[in-house]
Amino acid sequence: MIANDKIIIYRLDNQDNSITTMTNHKATPENVFRGQKRPWILTGLSLVVLLISLFHLLKLSQVITQWEMLSALPITVSPFYLAADGFVWGVSGLILSWSLWTGQTWATKAGLILTLLFAGAFWIDLIWISEAEQLQTRWLINLVFTVLGLAAVFLSLNLTNSRVFFSGNPAKIN
Repeated sequence: MIANDKIIIYRLDNQDNSITTMTNHKATPENVFRGQKRPWILTGLSLVVLLISLFHLLKLSQVITQWEMLSALPITVSPFYLAADGFVWGVSGLILSWSLWTGQTWATKAGLILTLLFAGAFWIDLIWISEAEQLQTRWLINLVFTVLGLAAVFLSLNLTNSRVFFSGNPAKIN
């Protein structure tokens, strides 16, 4: 309850059923609405994004340390492309993971956009870099996992609890 610009918190003591009040907090929108717990689905999504970004940063470090060997191999892409791919997805994943964890208001849109870009880049890489035989045998399972991953991200970012967490104000849910 808010009264006279103070947050009044009522707590029921289970031992003697007495009610204790605490009024030490100034009533600001940050104190009133940002005390919400992060939904478990966002915790999981943030950790998955963190793991994917760490994988891409590991890829970047491996490309940098093995640059000479990669340059000598007869591969269809340059080590620069592999390093740029690792850097872009590693850094953007770290930023997205942090924004999901902290509940930034722009995290939902950024998550949706980066998810679509990541899926598109995955399929472009798969078609451009993969050998025809490998693409023919694995395209269906890659498609299934892409659709499931997109659906999981879209649903988790659009749950009511997630929208409340990102808006910071339960009264603003659309």
